[in-house]
Amino acid sequence: LNRKSSILCQLYERKHFTSKEFRRLWDHYDKDQNGFLETAELERFLRDLTEVTLGEEVDEAEYEKFKSKIMSLIDDNNNGKLEAKELSKIIPTEENFLLVYSIQAQQMGAQLSSQDFLEIWCHYDKDSSGYLDFTEAKDFMRDMMKVNSLKVDLNNVTYLDTFFRTFDTDDNGVIELDEMASIFPVEEKFHNALKLRKRFTKENFDRVFDAVDKEGTGVMTVKSLPKFVTDLSKTSKQRKLTDKEISDLCARLVQTATGSKNDPDETIDCDRLYLVLSILLHV
Repeated sequence: LNRKSSILCQLYERKHFTSKEFRRLWDHYDKDQNGFLETAELERFLRDLTEVTLGEEVDEAEYEKFKSKIMSLIDDNNNGKLEAKELSKIIPTEENFLLVYSIQAQQMGAQLSSQDFLEIWCHYDKDSSGYLDFTEAKDFMRDMMKVNSLKVDLNNVTYLDTFFRTFDTDDNGVIELDEMASIFPVEEKFHNALKLRKRFTKENFDRVFDAVDKEGTGVMTVKSLPKFVTDLSKTSKQRKLTDKEISDLCARLVQTATGSKNDPDETIDCDRLYLVLSILLHV
């Protein structure tokens, strides 16, 4: 088998890729190493994927239908190209959430966007408390080790404690949002947003949230987000948001807080919505 077949046959046979194998697969197609599969690279990947999934005897009409289906499933921002985190949705890779962001940052030689950073944060901050306790941080530390190819016994409590205290710079027993942001090369406007979010009071947020969440469920459905954001914007002392800005903000909220596309029945709990919205409003 050639290199193409040996890589994609693993997908066809439903084997799980290790982090290194996923990286090898990505590098195989991202020839210019710009952090995206686009134009000829994307076409090559999709045709190879079609071949190992549907077979060699596929006519052009079947290919276009398959291509459209795949892109609708994984191209979250509908920009016609694939990022590593989008590709990971259809590649059965071992659980390492940081891997795809590591690839993106390394290959583009750029800082993480505010939205990408918040997606990382939301993945580990399971209870949307706004900080990582030791249990949540252990998952984060495990993935950090793998991304950096460090072989460490994660059952070693002493080492974990030392690692945890390295990130917990104010020694309050948790890793807070700004402490984690200092670990990653996050764009400057995210750090500015951390300062500005102090103006975004939880009391005002809760008042508007409760008015929309009349049944007191504690969650907001995606289809209710536009009304909620509009009502919240009206209470702000800052410039009111336009309809387009509200639509764009809601789309980013859904992607960041849920990791999915715009499913109208998807829900976001109150604490997570407050956390994400308080940042995205200022970037």
